[in-house]
Amino acid sequence: MTQRPHHVVNDDVVVTDPALPEVIEVDLALSSSRIESLHGTTAGARYRHFVAEALAVDPGADRDGVLTLAALAAWRCGAPAFRTDALRRLDLALAAGSPALPALAAALGLPEGDVAPFTALQQHSRFGWPELQAPGDLLAVMGGFRGLFGPWLAPPVAVSATDRPGIFLIRTSADGSTTEDWQLTVDVFGHTLVRLPVDEREPGVSEPHETVESGAAEVSATGAVLRIRGYTVQLRVPETIG
Repeated sequence: MTQRPHHVVNDDVVVTDPALPEVIEVDLALSSSRIESLHGTTAGARYRHFVAEALAVDPGADRDGVLTLAALAAWRCGAPAFRTDALRRLDLALAAGSPALPALAAALGLPEGDVAPFTALQQHSRFGWPELQAPGDLLAVMGGFRGLFGPWLAPPVAVSATDRPGIFLIRTSADGSTTEDWQLTVDVFGHTLVRLPVDEREPGVSEPHETVESGAAEVSATGAVLRIRGYTVQLRVPETIG
């Protein structure tokens, strides 16, 4: 049975979607609306959840502290474009002790004791998460049929890693027709899928076979393997690590 798109780190998150606190000099409502417009209502609700949880722990955070917690919450809600800034801010916060560790943990949805291990894992792989390290662990399911819950009119038939971390190329096709190329940007928290115009298709996607059995096509990147499963692609921890 085809799974709905999801990232495993979000499966146990109970989103409360509280009202955002008012913070001087930082427009959290504006950042929430931007995230929602780019990544959907679910991501927007997760952002409000994580940033509100963090500020409830550290209500006296200064402007830079609020920006740090907001960046972490934005990354955690499923917006991979925030990863670089969030990690930079996380390293600085851990070194300075501000914002406090409990607030950082709340923004990431982690126990306090897992923040440092998570940070270390992310230095080696954008897919690192303390509870998802066993070979074969499922990290995410992406794609899907457009008529149900996904973006694709035809199933994926070829995948290719690029030389850019976290970016894959995916080709969908039905009997050689309706061929589309897509760019997937992904990390442990979220992903974006963008259809490439014909004149912008990159040569990195391997030519599809005449028939591709589900699961036959896969490609590896640092810390993860992307596999075709029906109308979706699955991201997993490699079977062999190291």
